[in-house]
Amino acid sequence: MEAIMEEKIIEVGMAEMKIAKSPAKLITRALGSCLGVTLYDPLKKIGGMAHAMLPDFDKARLKNNPDRFVNSAIKNMLDGLIKSGSSRDKIVGKIFGGAQMFSFITPESTLNIGQKNVEVARAVLAELDIKVVAEETGGTFGRTITLNLDNGKVLVNTVSWGEKEV
Repeated sequence: MEAIMEEKIIEVGMAEMKIAKSPAKLITRALGSCLGVTLYDPLKKIGGMAHAMLPDFDKARLKNNPDRFVNSAIKNMLDGLIKSGSSRDKIVGKIFGGAQMFSFITPESTLNIGQKNVEVARAVLAELDIKVVAEETGGTFGRTITLNLDNGKVLVNTVSWGEKEV
């Protein structure tokens, strides 16, 4: 008789970062200007997901939660994956969210947090030499993302545009 394996879904809340192994799935909901970043090791089938709200920990006045910030959440996630047995050179990244949720905010505005989040994520991942293999960012709509740790694919779900896997 074949054993039935129950699928484990782990919620990643706003300003959180979590790491898990296959067969689990990581999910975060309602990414607007916030950024969802995933890192995944396809050999070990270990991955992480962050739901970061703001771009830069170093410029923050309140420093009680590094996972609120794109740059520190990515670095914490990479450290956690390496501690879990991942090889740095096998890890790949994906970036989601960074939308412009309010029409009164222009792309050049300092209030365009979504675009700044995307720019910081790209810069930090490049600095850490993590290859970005997929990106689904921008727009004016929210996203829910689910990372499947069996295969590293991310299901992107939007109200306006439906679902797609990247």
